[in-house]
Amino acid sequence: MVRNAEIKDLDVLVTLFIAENEHNAILAPDVVRKTEDVLNESELHDILSDDNQLLIVSEHDGKVVGALLGSLTKVKERRWAQSRTYGYVEELIVSAEARKIGVATGLVSYFSNWASSLGAGSVDLHVWSNNTAAKVLYDSIGFQPKQNLLSKKLRH
Repeated sequence: MVRNAEIKDLDVLVTLFIAENEHNAILAPDVVRKTEDVLNESELHDILSDDNQLLIVSEHDGKVVGALLGSLTKVKERRWAQSRTYGYVEELIVSAEARKIGVATGLVSYFSNWASSLGAGSVDLHVWSNNTAAKVLYDSIGFQPKQNLLSKKLRH
């Protein structure tokens, strides 16, 4: 079951976000700092009260096993660019014991419906190039590459 997150979910959300932070710190240690300071009650309240953000959780057997934090972005038209509205998946986290049972798919589907209902024409996200499992998942639920983010390391 997917539902909107609530303040009462803070502890389990912190646990999930810490696991995601640890995972990302392994994938991109030059960018992501490992920390347990991932979310506090004030930040959670701000997210939940922002109409342009959505934080949802997935419950399985009465336990929260996944979360998705996303936002709605509206881009104004410019002479050189079309206006557009899109949903952006900021974080998608599924606990290790609940992987491969449809939790991520359910969360993305719920978020996609929310974004679409608010006028979004697409859902976008970034994924680390070395996160093979995530890339396989996103491909299986219909995401396609749109552009490549390239980076060049500089010496300092």
